[in-house]
Amino acid sequence: MDQKVYADRKPRVSEVGSWNRIFHNEDISVYEASNFYDYYKTVTRAKKTKYFFGETAWMSTQRFVLSLSLSSYSIF
Repeated sequence: MDQKVYADRKPRVSEVGSWNRIFHNEDISVYEASNFYDYYKTVTRAKKTKYFFGETAWMSTQRFVLSLSLSSYSIF
């Protein structure tokens, strides 16, 4: 397992050791970087990927997921 660190800049996608899925439903999947804190990736049913990084990344990820799928409300 990778040691997590705080990054002072947005890491490149290629710098992420692996993406751990933390949420999934039929509309969207949410992943967390295994080696960086506050770095998330979302993949929609249409295979569109969006990345969130920084202090507000988790709240931004939640907002994005809820805007696509209200069924995720109880999870977040």
